[in-house]
Amino acid sequence: MMGFSLNPLVASAFRRKILSVVLATLLLGTAARGEVIDRIMAVVSGQPITLSEVNAALQFHLVEPPPGTRDPLAYALDRLLERTLMLSEVDRFQPPEPAPVEITVRVDAMERRAGSVAAFDKALSVTGTSREQLRRYIRDELRTTTYLNQRFGAETPAAERNTAIAAWLSDLRRRAEVTVQYVPRS
Repeated sequence: MMGFSLNPLVASAFRRKILSVVLATLLLGTAARGEVIDRIMAVVSGQPITLSEVNAALQFHLVEPPPGTRDPLAYALDRLLERTLMLSEVDRFQPPEPAPVEITVRVDAMERRAGSVAAFDKALSVTGTSREQLRRYIRDELRTTTYLNQRFGAETPAAERNTAIAAWLSDLRRRAEVTVQYVPRS
């Protein structure tokens, strides 16, 4: 049988390279498994809704759970799920863009509610939200309001309007692919 031998220096370099690759793979695998960046709470027609988005909606009072709500996270998640469904319809019909000053006024009001620019910036940082993301959220809320006013009438009595919107949302939910990962507290 014919033998094959490597130069001892080449063999040593080869072993070090293999060892380096194995160690790097192990270290990267450990780091990837050990760090959770965010959690997906639901997916609506392929669009994820994350825990950080739900927390930001609560932190900035974009969603206000009624007093005594047993699970504010579940409540906020459901509102964001509905919002995602509505936005797909809003984007199809393209209502007019809101005035940038109206968006700025709302962001400024949130900043005042936080108490200071520093507190507001900290809340943005903690929730992983940028000012631009907040501005886009408000923009979409204003566009959705315009769409709902056009579709369901701004002058329609509140009870009748709310019933019509709830039926419309229920239909949107039936037609969409919705997967909820979050298990509400019981």
